[in-house]
Amino acid sequence: MASAPTATVQVGAQDGFTRLAFQFIGPTGVTQSQQGERIELRFSRGADMDIAELRSSPPRYLREIRKLSTAGAPVRLALTLEPGVTVRHFEDGNRVIVDLLAPSQSAANGHPGGPAAASVNGTASVQLVEDAEATRVTVHWPAPTRAAAFRRGEAVWLLFDAKGRIDLRGVARAGRRHQDITVVQGEEVLGLRIPASPDVEVAAANNGSDWTFTLSAHADAGHPAQVRREVNAQGKGRLIVNFGRDGVVRWINDPEIGDRIAVAMVGGPSEGVDVRRSTLEAEILPAAHGAVVETRADGVVASFENGQLIVTRGEGLVAAAPDPAQQSANAQMLAAALAAPDAASAAGANLTTRQVRDRIDVLMRRAAAEGVMEGAETQARMELARFLLQNDYAPEALGALRIVAVNQGELVELNPEFRLMRGEANVMLGRVPEAMTDLNAPALADDPSAALWRGYAASLKQDWAEARRELERGAGALEQHPPSWRARFELALANAALQLNDLAAADQAASAAMGQSPDQSLRLHARLVQARIIEARGNHEDALRMLDELSKVRDEEVAVRSTLEAVRIRLSTDVMRPLDAVEPLEALRFRWRGDPTELEIVSTLGEVYSELGRWRDALGTMRVAADRFDQDPAARRLREDMATLFERLFLDGEADQLEPIQALGLFYEFSELTPVGPNGDRMVRLLAGRLVNVDLLEQAAQLLRHQVDARLQGIGRAQVAADLAAIYLMDNKPDQALVTIDTTRQPNMPATLLAERRIIEARALLGLGRLDSATELVERDRGEDAQRVRAEAAWRAHDWDRAAAELNTLIGMHDHSKPFDAGDRQVVLRTAIALTLAGNDAAVRALYRAHAGDMANSDEADDFEVVASGINADGAAIRDVARAVARTDLLDRFMQRIRNEMTAEAREAQQAPAQQPGAPPPPAAPPPVAAAPPPAMQQRQSPQTAPAA
Repeated sequence: MASAPTATVQVGAQDGFTRLAFQFIGPTGVTQSQQGERIELRFSRGADMDIAELRSSPPRYLREIRKLSTAGAPVRLALTLEPGVTVRHFEDGNRVIVDLLAPSQSAANGHPGGPAAASVNGTASVQLVEDAEATRVTVHWPAPTRAAAFRRGEAVWLLFDAKGRIDLRGVARAGRRHQDITVVQGEEVLGLRIPASPDVEVAAANNGSDWTFTLSAHADAGHPAQVRREVNAQGKGRLIVNFGRDGVVRWINDPEIGDRIAVAMVGGPSEGVDVRRSTLEAEILPAAHGAVVETRADGVVASFENGQLIVTRGEGLVAAAPDPAQQSANAQMLAAALAAPDAASAAGANLTTRQVRDRIDVLMRRAAAEGVMEGAETQARMELARFLLQNDYAPEALGALRIVAVNQGELVELNPEFRLMRGEANVMLGRVPEAMTDLNAPALADDPSAALWRGYAASLKQDWAEARRELERGAGALEQHPPSWRARFELALANAALQLNDLAAADQAASAAMGQSPDQSLRLHARLVQARIIEARGNHEDALRMLDELSKVRDEEVAVRSTLEAVRIRLSTDVMRPLDAVEPLEALRFRWRGDPTELEIVSTLGEVYSELGRWRDALGTMRVAADRFDQDPAARRLREDMATLFERLFLDGEADQLEPIQALGLFYEFSELTPVGPNGDRMVRLLAGRLVNVDLLEQAAQLLRHQVDARLQGIGRAQVAADLAAIYLMDNKPDQALVTIDTTRQPNMPATLLAERRIIEARALLGLGRLDSATELVERDRGEDAQRVRAEAAWRAHDWDRAAAELNTLIGMHDHSKPFDAGDRQVVLRTAIALTLAGNDAAVRALYRAHAGDMANSDEADDFEVVASGINADGAAIRDVARAVARTDLLDRFMQRIRNEMTAEAREAQQAPAQQPGAPPPPAAPPPVAAAPPPAMQQRQSPQTAPAA
């Protein structure tokens, strides 16, 4: 049966739109792109999603839906819509909601795909209602219109894409909290400016032609739009706000500040900007709905393209370090800070090492003066920790934070900033588990800066899906960090997207890291990611050229990683032979030590050794590295590679190219890699079969003895114990065989397994001279093997009459449609000897007449002639024949059958052609199909389906 899908989709129909609800296992993001009537949804998580019902019966507004992604990759869906239908989406925990809007609804709300809504021209009425904690302002227009709501300075702005007037009769100067409400007007924009105290926030809600704004200290900000900055390698780029719907940008003057601002207005539902993003020339401010752009240079352009607000200037906004004038201003700020220390004055300044040390000295003096007595202020100690973190002094910052917590136990739980800074410091030090304890605190769940650090920590653990999700969630807080850390976050995002096979997102993030990084090393790492992206796109030649250039740089880590990637590409494209890759990889192994890069080198070297058939070198090299980094995620993957190679050797037959004693030594040296469960048990039995095949019986018995004593239970243990007892019999150790059978009895064993174990036990009793016990054990068994036990017991007891009778019965069980084989002829010869020794000449002559033809022209023909010729039983000739026959065993056929069953796969592997070094491994040998296995073998293969005894 097929496994249940890991993501589901539900459909709901509402007036004016159709809703598709995609339910995933964990939080999932989505981006959309549109070309005409075709929408592509790109989810951030991979999942098994069943869309067969949607494809067979598309809901209203949807013509067709198709899945574009491959198994394991992030889900991508292509939707073909009815004409004029557009899409809006939002995320709700583990669900992604996608609404298909009717053409009229699309036009009213300003979504892409429908006709753009024109400015409303008319008169708006305003209603203001105040309750105990909030003020609600409702603006009614003659038709639906776009809007924006934000706070700037000491006032809240409510703006509309409209012309005409706003009727404030009965509203102006009427409110107890918000008086002097004024109407503001710009280029095709009209709205209200409402003075408000600093603690008042605004929230927006749309209902057709009505906009309702709530002003309170706890206003719900609504759904935030994704804000990001694209930066090219020259440090220039643009700011982008993804509203997922069409909008319009209008310009208006601020009557209080006197500058001119750009306001991005969109239709409902509410969607704004929750973080401040800035460059040297422009800044996007937080807004409850829409967006507002402050310009700091001429030529800044803000416009909508495909549902996105794009802010840029000429060749792009400058995102690099400040110019000399700005650095001079920073120096003046530092001088002022040293004269009269102030937390904000030094933040973000580009300081020299001497200036940083001087500033730390000042802050440490202030922290010492603050003291650690119970109830003491913590402002100076927190400022010291904050400044240390800003300058990457992570260990010192942790020490400062410990001092902050002295006699301030509640601060750890109640102050989100304290936990965020402690989490940041631990991430900088690579202490991910300690960092996640703080970064996963409920108080930081919705903090975008904490999301950045959680994503970076996940990248250190190589949890790429989690890293990408958190880094994208925290994109709005990038501007709160210095350029070096912005570049590190972008670089981590690039690596995560590359590992998840989203090459476009990886390229974009790598370019952003390249443009923002003030450090040459980070730019080289970004260049390395770009080379890997080019290789992933199939352009091996350009990728190798870039990697060869990077392998010569002075940054040792980049040079080593570039060399490793180049070797991998050359191996995968057959430009380099595995034998030629050993020397450079061994050199890299000792050139770079101590982090996941070493593990990648060792993993590649192990693969090369395995291709060359140097199994011990491969496993030994990988084990040393895995043991050194036992807690690293890459080490866990390396152990998985070792386990896979071990299974290839002893399950898929690649070790069959080794001598049995070499294979045994390799198995014992790396026995900890034996898998738990049926595969491990089968691996041991196959190796034991190979040893039996070359008569290394003692070593084979040791392997199976461990299985019986330590690993197996129930019927499986009884089956392997039967094989072990058979090996003891082959090695002339009947006492140990008997003990093995006695100590592994199980209730309700299958009948065929019981019969096999009974014959083995009887053969052990015969070997110990307990002839009567062996006969008793099989007296009710009418099978051929049991008959052989009875005949052998009578023969060894020198009871010639009974032996002759039992042997005659055994001859009668032969299928006379088939010729006699060597074992059958031995039985006939034994019968003649027993009859001769019993003095029954008439029976001897009758036996001769019956089987002379069967014995003719065989190895036993002369002996049969001697016995059947009437020679006296006391004669020397008959005694010589009897001694020769006594050296054989009537149960040889049974023992040989068990031996063949144990060694069948080993013999086939040995008959396969030898593998040349460096050649691909041969496929695993199939089980023999020439004839059906005997009942005992069938039972050994499928004990679950056998009938109960």
